[in-house]
Amino acid sequence: MWQELIKNINGLIVAYQMLYSLNEEKRQVILAIDMEKLSAIVEREKKLMKQVMELEQQRQKILLPLAGDKRINKASDLLLLCPAEQKDAFNKANEQLSLLVEKTTKINENNMMLLQGALTAVNINLNKLTGIQAQPDYGKNGVQEFSQQKREYDFKA
Repeated sequence: MWQELIKNINGLIVAYQMLYSLNEEKRQVILAIDMEKLSAIVEREKKLMKQVMELEQQRQKILLPLAGDKRINKASDLLLLCPAEQKDAFNKANEQLSLLVEKTTKINENNMMLLQGALTAVNINLNKLTGIQAQPDYGKNGVQEFSQQKREYDFKA
């Protein structure tokens, strides 16, 4: 069972490495504002996330008989139950997975901030083009109100 758990964790490591690489690629695509490539990356990301979820479910099934009636909250709790001959492999794989998950989470958060910034820039430009402007205060219901300024464009360039 422990070998199966270590094999599962190694599968998660491979999946997270692929997710990290994909997020690096995603960052470049976001900066280039290439929506077609971004869409393709998001589809690949969905497939990888499905794979991660399946591996996580398998891991949970493997852990149930290993933990028995003991309550396991952390990997260190599980390490205490691990047979001596597999402790090193389990600990190494678990630490590698933890670091990779943290690294992948950070780059994903950075990408989300880049996307949010790009979306804000698009909204500002659209508002300028359409003449919509936020009022300096909130209305009676506590909701910010918008007004449209009249602009006349000279299309006879």
